Amino acid sequence: MAVSHENKLSRTLRTLLSFALFVMIVLLSLSVSSKAVLLNKTKIEALFTDYEYVSSVKDSVAQYTTDIYLKNGLDADSVNKIIDERLIKDSIRSYISNRLGIDSSDNENTYLEPIGNICDVIESDIIKQIADKGIENNKENISPIINSLNKYIVNEIDISVANEKAIVNVGSIALIVISCVSAFFTASISLVLVFIGTKRYRSIRAVGISFVSAGLFDILSSLIIYIILQIKHIDIFPLYLRDLVMKYIYSGLGGFIISGCFLLLISLIFSVIVWKVRREK
Repeated sequence: MAVSHENKLSRTLRTLLSFALFVMIVLLSLSVSSKAVLLNKTKIEALFTDYEYVSSVKDSVAQYTTDIYLKNGLDADSVNKIIDERLIKDSIRSYISNRLGIDSSDNENTYLEPIGNICDVIESDIIKQIADKGIENNKENISPIINSLNKYIVNEIDISVANEKAIVNVGSIALIVISCVSAFFTASISLVLVFIGTKRYRSIRAVGISFVSAGLFDILSSLIIYIILQIKHIDIFPLYLRDLVMKYIYSGLGGFIISGCFLLLISLIFSVIVWKVRREK
């Protein structure tokens, strides 16, 4: 009877510790994936300076400039050529770099310099067109146009998210703490779990089950979120900013899926160990 009671206690303790290990592994995998993908400053900057996003901002600026030209009776055929995409990218990169604290040489006004260069080129083109038409150059009429354009470009680049640098820095520290704590408990619980009961292979199998459960949790939860986002999009305007946010979220989900696959691989290793231990007995 004493042996039976001990076996029942071992099974119960093994089950509880296996569940606790599952929770710790999930916390570890999610925190590591989030730190590596979602709060990775370099990856965030790469998203904002991606060709697709920069081109979309340029197209929006070009469309606004074209409307101004046409409204004032100017030839808008040259607009796409005189708006330098490189300057748009430099402005976006500088803005994001300052907001995230990537480069200390970028301050909160650095991103305005490329915008000013774009407006200077457009102002020169407007003055040239006015001169070609034989119309007197009136600075008082041109200045409001350039100021309006400058303000528009600034609004397109300034996404106005409060205190991104603090969010990323505090979030990164929090994720590091969570990763360290969950890693410690993952290792501790695994060691305790392995030495519970008289059937060693059952304890090792329980560890493997925790890993496979955590891996499936990461993968399935990511797929469910992906399906939900496919059915209902997040409402953000302009659309190209929404597309960037969706790409950011998808990259995070991709990181969770990769993490889940890695956990499944670890569980496979435990399965092999269980098989060898059972064969030796």
